Amino acid sequence: MLQSVEYGADYLQNRIDREIMLAKPMGVVVEAADETALILRAPLAPNANHKGTAFGGSLYSLAVLTGWAWITRFLASRGLDADAVIQESKMRFLAPVHGEMRACIEIPAEPDIDKFQRMLVRADRGRIRLLVNIHQGPRLAAVFDGLFAAAMRR
Repeated sequence: MLQSVEYGADYLQNRIDREIMLAKPMGVVVEAADETALILRAPLAPNANHKGTAFGGSLYSLAVLTGWAWITRFLASRGLDADAVIQESKMRFLAPVHGEMRACIEIPAEPDIDKFQRMLVRADRGRIRLLVNIHQGPRLAAVFDGLFAAAMRR
C-alpha cells in the first residue's frame, strides 16, 4: 500500500479545488485526511442563509463533498483508477449552525470497505454507504447518509 501521507490533506485539498468548483466559493478546507479520519470544514459567511445560519444546501453540499473526498482518497491510495459519484442520500437537520461547519466521516467498517473494493475490482463497479456528521463546535447539527457508487475508468 502507498504511504498515506501521499494522499493526505494537501493532496485532497488540491483535488477538491481542481475538480469541485463549488468548494472554493464555499470556503471548504480539508482539516484532516488519513486512514483514521476525514474532516472538511467551511466558514459560515459564504454559506449563510437569510436567517444568519448555515444554508441547508451548503450543509448538504459539505456532507456530499466529505463522502466524495473519502471515496476519492480511498481509490487513489489503492491505485484504483475509478470515478465516484453520489447515488442516493438522505439528510437530517438537527440544529441550526451559527458558525463554522465541520463535517466528519464515519469510517466504514472493514468488511464494508473490503466488499466495496472486491466488487470494484471484480465487476468494475462498486457501492458503499457513507455516513457524515456535521458539527458546529461540539454540537451535532446534521447527519448525512449517502450511497456512493464508483466505476473503473476504461
